[in-house]
Amino acid sequence: MNKIFVTDLPYEETYLGFDIYIETNPDQYREGFCWSISRNDEEHDCGLDFAVQQALEAAYKAIEKLTS
Repeated sequence: MNKIFVTDLPYEETYLGFDIYIETNPDQYREGFCWSISRNDEEHDCGLDFAVQQALEAAYKAIEKLTS
């Protein structure tokens, strides 16, 4: 798993054929990092986590669940 930092955002990666996208939460009143996974321009899952590394881990887990 890659280690990413806030300065690396927005972050994009492909894992097991799915695209991962992570960015800072655009809602100025709530902190955190939005993540989404997609394939062929179709979003399969998304979420919000308080730490950028947690967002990446959640995306990996969601992809692994979809592929199992």
